[in-house]
Amino acid sequence: MITAGTHGAPNWVDLSTPNVESAIQFYRQLLGWDVERSETPTGPYFIASAEGQQVAGMMQAGPDLEGMPPMWTVFFNVDDVDKMASHVTAAGGSVLEEPFDIPEARIAVVADPTGAMFGLFGGPEIEGTWLTRRTGGACWVETMNRDPATAESFYASIFDWKAESETDEYHTYTTFRLDGYPVAGMMRMPDNLGPEVSAHWGVYFVVDDCEAAVADAVKLGGQVLRPTAAVEFGQFAVLADPQGAVFQVMAF
Repeated sequence: MITAGTHGAPNWVDLSTPNVESAIQFYRQLLGWDVERSETPTGPYFIASAEGQQVAGMMQAGPDLEGMPPMWTVFFNVDDVDKMASHVTAAGGSVLEEPFDIPEARIAVVADPTGAMFGLFGGPEIEGTWLTRRTGGACWVETMNRDPATAESFYASIFDWKAESETDEYHTYTTFRLDGYPVAGMMRMPDNLGPEVSAHWGVYFVVDDCEAAVADAVKLGGQVLRPTAAVEFGQFAVLADPQGAVFQVMAF
């Protein structure tokens, strides 16, 4: 079994936003998070927990990110952040933030060859899994891009992911597996999304009732980007928080 400490496994998401206090109130009310403040050398960092499990981080966007849209960044655990940053470049990706230290860990921000940004995380061994079906937790991560074949080769190279694709009348969906376990998904960007929507990684958070969560998000100042839709194992919707950061909710 893989854990959040396995090389190539998703193990965290964090939000960089121009109004972190507003974001905290939104997600706290929508997802039932408990949020604690911690101090770091770069400023306050807020850690959200759901049912006792740490789920996500949130931080105020710094001056260097002025004008950038707020976004969720998905992190994957790696054995050696510095070596992996070099591997990313060799495999056709790019390093957006060189490896640097944070309390008890080392991270870097990189992008795959399609432009989808994600994080590398190297720190103390993590027991248990991060993906969960607990209410308020993160249950899935997924990338959308315009060149799935290139992305598939890239992630096979850096994480040793194995891809399994299924095609229906509407689209092809790829599930990435690590040691046989599903860890992430991939879809081609729909044609109706213009060039202003770039390749990206996204996160799904668990809710008890998808329709109710959508209604609550709107009441709290969020937006509905894709209304509730049914899939084989439940319902999901695509939302944006009041600052514009995009995320998904999923009810099983």
